[in-house]
Amino acid sequence: MAAHNASLALTVLTALLSGSVWRKRDSLWREPLVWALLALFFWVCVGSIYSLSTWDDALGTNFNKYSKLFFGVFLIAILLNKRAREYAFFAFPVGMFFVLISTYLNIWFEVPWSVTKNQGWGVDHTVFGNYITQNIMMSFFALQGIFFIFTNEIRWRKWFWIIVTGLAIISIMYLSSGRTGYVVLLAGIILYIVFALPKKWSWLGVIAIVLASLVAFSTSSRVQERYELAISETQLIFEQNSRGELPTFSSIGARWYMWMKSLELVQERPILGWGLGSHGIKWCEKAPEPVWCQVGDTTPHNQFIFFAVELGIVGLILFLLLISTLCWAGWQGGKYRPLMMGFIAIFLVDSMVNASLWNAREYNFFILMMCLLYTMIRFKDKNEIN
Repeated sequence: MAAHNASLALTVLTALLSGSVWRKRDSLWREPLVWALLALFFWVCVGSIYSLSTWDDALGTNFNKYSKLFFGVFLIAILLNKRAREYAFFAFPVGMFFVLISTYLNIWFEVPWSVTKNQGWGVDHTVFGNYITQNIMMSFFALQGIFFIFTNEIRWRKWFWIIVTGLAIISIMYLSSGRTGYVVLLAGIILYIVFALPKKWSWLGVIAIVLASLVAFSTSSRVQERYELAISETQLIFEQNSRGELPTFSSIGARWYMWMKSLELVQERPILGWGLGSHGIKWCEKAPEPVWCQVGDTTPHNQFIFFAVELGIVGLILFLLLISTLCWAGWQGGKYRPLMMGFIAIFLVDSMVNASLWNAREYNFFILMMCLLYTMIRFKDKNEIN
């Protein structure tokens, strides 16, 4: 995290000192993603004015996190250069390959830089961060591997990426505890296949992926355990809520409870919301019990609801505008269309179960990657001002 923050700050500083932002301003202002990022960030600033929180508390924290939306404009300015885009596009798989190798080494050895110290098959082998964020990035790495399989003409490279992609998928399904990883991987691959194959064959591709997923489900005890736990937690939370009981705390149950109660907050102040950083204050009024106040005082684990609570319907619409801009770019993406659409699927699914633009490792990944893929599509045949 420290290395990332330092490199991001250096990127912004480089863009400013080199004058690239000013020299490329005509190109920047023509790009819908720039306006979508600035519009959402502008509303974040507006939401800061009527916040119930203080700068030293959630207001300052949330503003700092969402300021990365503004930094995205500087990233786009840098990525207008073709060579920068190419370096960035290949730098990500290099980093993820290191994570993948470390994951498998973790089965037999205690890897010093790994956050987990488990050995053996079928247990969590997260290397950096947590299993949710690692699986989100590993899922996109798998999509990138599929992209390289179909775009490389050299046979040994194709086989290399077939093996690496298979290992990446196996690491998510068998060497991690993250239910989010299972779902985003499936969503990403399905969208990739839909947009990669001709229409008359895409449905066969989807069926093949679903069948492969069923095989993986039936052979992974870890996936089955997490699935059964999710079902039981969901049933319990709705039964207790219908009886008017205080819900029992659980991972999936907590999400359902936070979503239901947070939607009540949206109904109370729908247009403008309660202000940036105000979710925790209003949440603890809805759920004052210590265990529930503590688990939901930062985010409702849903980026759509999060924006709706703090920035109102206006903030939610601007977030949807950002996603729509990515879809618009992806539709005209040529050979990058499947990759962009797969990325959007991962982004959407994660935004439904996590605060994708609030959690540090997640917003780092999503903002960096959306800017990279967008510029690769929009400027694939151009090399703007160096």
